[in-house]
Amino acid sequence: MSKYKLFGMSLLLILGIILLSSCAKPPDKEMQAARDAVSAAMNAEANMYVPDLFTSAQDSLNQAEAFVSEKKYGDAKRLALFAKSWADSAAAMAETKKEEMKASAENAIKEATAKVDSMKKMKVPAKMKKEMDKMMKMCEDTLSEAKKALEAGNYKQVLDKANETINNANKAEASMAKKTAGTKKK
Repeated sequence: MSKYKLFGMSLLLILGIILLSSCAKPPDKEMQAARDAVSAAMNAEANMYVPDLFTSAQDSLNQAEAFVSEKKYGDAKRLALFAKSWADSAAAMAETKKEEMKASAENAIKEATAKVDSMKKMKVPAKMKKEMDKMMKMCEDTLSEAKKALEAGNYKQVLDKANETINNANKAEASMAKKTAGTKKK
């Protein structure tokens, strides 16, 4: 059964429970459960990996809090249950997305490393060596930042830095190719 079907069935069950019960008192248990679930989703970094779902959970919790203060307990309970369900789903999905992003980040590091290694093997005329060394240093520094971000588990930054490394290496290679071609024509 897919996650979405399970999620939909859970929501229908929650709605059924709400319709069968009457709420004349504040839904304290439901509110606390929703707060705990949103907090757990935040700890799972759902705000980074599944931001739309996390925002839905957080917005539902905020609206539930507003309904409690307005003494609209039935609406508060309904939204608290939605917030908990969405936050639980966000936390679970965040783990999957995080693993996917980690794999992408590791591949980006490999690609950037290969690009830098390719730059190192380029034959550069002596008069362009200083410029190429400067470009190489910039690429190596950015690649180093990407590797540090990987160690820290900041996969978005890894992707950004690895792509920056690749782009800078491509620019350096294109610049060298253009200058080398210009030198040969003279």
